[in-house]
Amino acid sequence: MLDLFQSLLHSPGGSFAFIASLMAIAFLAVWKVSHFSTKFSSVTKLEESIDSIKTDMHYVKGFIQLYRETNNPLAQRQSPVSLTQIGKDVSSELKLEKMVMNHWDAFCSAVTSCLKKNCNPYDIQVESFKVGDSYQKFISQEELLAIKTHAFSAGYNLDIYNLLFGIIIRDKILKDKGFREADIDLHDPSIPTY
Repeated sequence: MLDLFQSLLHSPGGSFAFIASLMAIAFLAVWKVSHFSTKFSSVTKLEESIDSIKTDMHYVKGFIQLYRETNNPLAQRQSPVSLTQIGKDVSSELKLEKMVMNHWDAFCSAVTSCLKKNCNPYDIQVESFKVGDSYQKFISQEELLAIKTHAFSAGYNLDIYNLLFGIIIRDKILKDKGFREADIDLHDPSIPTY
């Protein structure tokens, strides 16, 4: 077999075929490597596009949250955030403070588990509002139905009630920790200190 291969290499046609086949193999290897690197660069471009989409989604999410919070008829946005007269009436009508107290252990635990030991009133407000955003998982189905019924009759979105729960939770925790509502402004990073 080796003799046959050597005789083919010594003939002019065999040498040409051998060199041509080596070149074809080299061409295929270069072609495959270039396709691999092209695919790799395509993956990189795709990852960059996904990162750009994530950034855009965070911007949209922030804008929606800001819009929702600044257009809530039940709470005034002047710091410290508090209930408007309409918010107080709705809270009284739905007995939201009683709802919060019925599930106080769960609400309080959810807020305090996120707080550091040396937290300030602003930290309490931030975490209370986060828990208020998910109030629906803490209350009973009957209580949720009462809120849904009120929202339907008043023409409100259910998200409007998030801030009400957050404010009620915040006020109770602030009181329990010996803080005043006005103390929130002392630690609010968006308020300049002079």
